[in-house]
This record gives sequence, structure tokens and C-alpha cells, in this order.
Amino acid sequence: MKKLFTIGSSIVMNASSALRITGPYKLVTLHNHFAVIETNGYAIEVSGEALIVEKLAEELAEISFDKIKRVHITEVTSKEMADGTEKI
Repeated sequence: MKKLFTIGSSIVMNASSALRITGPYKLVTLHNHFAVIETNGYAIEVSGEALIVEKLAEELAEISFDKIKRVHITEVTSKEMADGTEKI
């Protein structure tokens, strides 16, 4: 199916317990207490208690926690990835 238009990603944090990204993203790291997701030139690291992956699809990521403790957003340069390694 051909896309008619391209939009950027939408990032929504819900009630300090869920993160939803709609649009293109890259799952960099997934652990039982944190996740790192790269989208639109930014790396989003979210950590908390008891991570639950609700849904991972091509352009949709839904991740929830019992409680989100920390959200950190950093710009990713074209040569580095969210995990700090350099792209080849």
C-alpha cells in the first residue's frame, strides 16, 4: 500500500504511566525497567517500574509502566545512535 503523505512522529505521555509513539521510530533498547526509542532525530529514554510492551508495530509503539520515574530526550546527531555507538 502506497502512502499518500508523510507526517512526523507524535509522542504522547499519558498519566505518568504510558508512552505512545505514532509514526516512524526505531527501538534501540528494551529492558524490564527502561526503553530507548529513536524518532525524528531524537532519542527518548524512559524508565520506571515494571515495563509492559502494549504494542509494537511498524509505526506505533505503546509502552506502559506501573509508574514512570524518568524521561530523558536527547538529540541524536547523524553519526551517532541513541546507544552512543557510531553509525557506519
